[in-house]
Amino acid sequence: MPADELILVLVILLGIAMLLTGVSRKLPIPHTILLVIVGIALGRVADSWAPLAPLRHFQLGPEIMFFIFLPALIFESGFSIDTRQLHRDLPPILMLAIPAMLLSTCVVGLGVWWLLDIPLIVALVFGALISATDPVAVVALFKELGAPNRLNVLVEGESLLNDATAIVAFTILLGIAMQGGGIGWSDSGPIIAEFLRVFIGGVIVGSLLGFAVCELLYRMRSDMAVILTTSIVIAYASFVLAEHALHVSGVMAVVGSAIALKRFSMIRFPHDATHAIHSSWEVISLSCNSLLFLLVGLTVKFDNIMAVMGAVVLVVILILSARAFAVYSVIPVTVKLFHLPRISMAERHIMWWGGLKGGLAIAVVLSIPEALPEKQFLFDLTVGVVLFTLLVSAPTIRPLMERLGLNQLTEGEDLELRNSLITARKESASWLGELRNYSLLTKRASKGLLIRIRLAFSIGMFDEGSEKHDDDEYMALFRAYQTERTVLMLLYESEIISQYIYLRMNDSLFSMQEALRKGKNEHNAFRDSSRKSLFVLLEGGLLRYSRERLWLSKLLSRYQSLRLVQQMERHIAKVIISNMIIDMLEQQDDLARSARELLIANYQTRNKHYRHELKMAKRQFPGFYRRHMENTAHRSMINRGWNHVQQQHSQGTLGAKGYNIIRRKVEQELASISHVRAIRPDSDASVSALLDEAALFENLSSEDLNLVKNNATGITFLAGDTIVGEAERGDNFYIIIHGKVAVRKQDESGATHKIATFHDGDIIGESSLVEAQSGAHRRSATIVAKTPCKLLRVTRKAMLTIVGKYPDVRQYLQKIHGDRLG
Repeated sequence: MPADELILVLVILLGIAMLLTGVSRKLPIPHTILLVIVGIALGRVADSWAPLAPLRHFQLGPEIMFFIFLPALIFESGFSIDTRQLHRDLPPILMLAIPAMLLSTCVVGLGVWWLLDIPLIVALVFGALISATDPVAVVALFKELGAPNRLNVLVEGESLLNDATAIVAFTILLGIAMQGGGIGWSDSGPIIAEFLRVFIGGVIVGSLLGFAVCELLYRMRSDMAVILTTSIVIAYASFVLAEHALHVSGVMAVVGSAIALKRFSMIRFPHDATHAIHSSWEVISLSCNSLLFLLVGLTVKFDNIMAVMGAVVLVVILILSARAFAVYSVIPVTVKLFHLPRISMAERHIMWWGGLKGGLAIAVVLSIPEALPEKQFLFDLTVGVVLFTLLVSAPTIRPLMERLGLNQLTEGEDLELRNSLITARKESASWLGELRNYSLLTKRASKGLLIRIRLAFSIGMFDEGSEKHDDDEYMALFRAYQTERTVLMLLYESEIISQYIYLRMNDSLFSMQEALRKGKNEHNAFRDSSRKSLFVLLEGGLLRYSRERLWLSKLLSRYQSLRLVQQMERHIAKVIISNMIIDMLEQQDDLARSARELLIANYQTRNKHYRHELKMAKRQFPGFYRRHMENTAHRSMINRGWNHVQQQHSQGTLGAKGYNIIRRKVEQELASISHVRAIRPDSDASVSALLDEAALFENLSSEDLNLVKNNATGITFLAGDTIVGEAERGDNFYIIIHGKVAVRKQDESGATHKIATFHDGDIIGESSLVEAQSGAHRRSATIVAKTPCKLLRVTRKAMLTIVGKYPDVRQYLQKIHGDRLG
């Protein structure tokens, strides 16, 4: 097809798709299904009407799907999926995407082999290509009906990963089929090993590429246009690099690069850039999906499908049976095994019936070489199954969700709705009062409009505008969390907190609000949201690995300094937020005083706690605390003023010349401020200064003092950090310069008990010196920081030299060791 004709066809098809988006809103069927129907109609008309003849030459080939549509659709899904919820439900998603997907391949393949009398290896090839789900229509319906976020992530996450599983399994099996070989139990080992290599290799390649590109863009200080363009480059580059250069899964490489880019961009890029990437990819995804489903419709040939209709029905039954086994047996076992929240039976019904098939299956079957005799039969069978799921399963999802009650409001959602209606009514009434005060409305007209306001934002059928409600504690909580999120955004825009802290705190608020929507109280909501994230677990592992290894001392010191800065930002934010919420609650006159006082007391307790934490940081690191607070205040004030200037410029009340003059002034002022997050608490004191505070070394000669200095490191530990772990190997010697730590020990039953508290000047690790054991010493107790602590760490080798030369030091350590053993 000539280039001009190709472009014309694409433009026409995309234009038709966009017109149908408006039409679909008035019809009871999803947009994607309407596209398939119109595509089928266009194909029929193209057969008899010459102007549309080019449509028949524009077929959905594997190259178009694999190199144009697939990377775009996979990347958009990976970038937009809720990674927080994906991590929580990763076990059931992986079970559905890999074992359940391979089980479906076997069930469908064996069934087709037995019922339709085709070679076993060819039947398994078909089982692999037809078992992947493509829930585009279902996910769109979820968003429209407000389905639970967890259900959406389960369905979309499964689709995201099982596409790769299907393609990898299909490629391996097709290779065996094209070589004319069979398959037996002896082949299962090599096949599984190859599958894991391709699948996991794709994840590693994509993740590394996403991280590297994100870091490069950050260090280059790239602007918005470069970041957006690079996101498109990485989507296609990761697929081609993995699939054709490294021979691993291109789909999993795209998934890995998308998720890595999203997670790291949230820390490295401005918030606007992340939002712009998401918006841009929504446009790309909409265009690709629209064209894809129109082309699926154009591909359909009813005569061929009717000839294999009996086989299609059998295959549909096999697919539904295999999926039923996975959804109703594998998922409950997985949820119980990993101690996850229960997935309701209604949600499992939707997951079973919503396992649709789409354009991926058609593209994969088109990639089968013509040398395979059964290609046409497999193609007709695939199109028939895809049409069944799109024209039968998809349109019935909505009534099924309504029948199962998944579109109904929970207790928390109902209260959230009532709260929004009440606050909207108050806002409208307030504006009406202002218009009345300006003498723009008569008193009679104001009364009439007030009635209309009450009707427009009525809570129920018999609501006449009363603002009385029977659960003021819930209402207060919803308003508090709404205020928290608003204030949190202001703190981020003013650069009082970094983007990383903003995202962590916002995720926590989102989790608490989701729990409230399910009808739980604040305590349960906080408990649900406090489950450790993957990052927190990795952070704990990194600290555990590095705290006793001398070669990681500098890295550990820098990382702990960064964590302290982040902790201070979080505490500052909590103090500001709690104060603003207390002020907000004092003004909520429509809520019962008792409910407000209860929540105000809660936030006052939080305020007191975080102020105490800041006070402890100030006491332990006075110079760092002062510089941090001064720079934070300076930077935030400049940014608040700059945000106001930007708003004036965008509204047209400030011209370009004035805007640019102010911009240069702001840039100059911000450049003069030492970056808040570049200030390190360990800059308050060098190792020499820490040695001056260690009474144990006050009688050392200059030569021996230099020996200790050259083998010592200052390390910061945050409250809650484990400094040494019981039974762990380590022989470093510590002196507590500032802070308080708790000493804990396990008894024979495995229960942990607190046995002592150490303060400024106390030592840790004397037993490895007194007992003079060779090799790595095993710690006799766990020591955890109760407050931010500054410790001086000295190597065992240097300390043994000092102990050997100074009897008073040896006697002191022996006395301490004896007292602790006694």
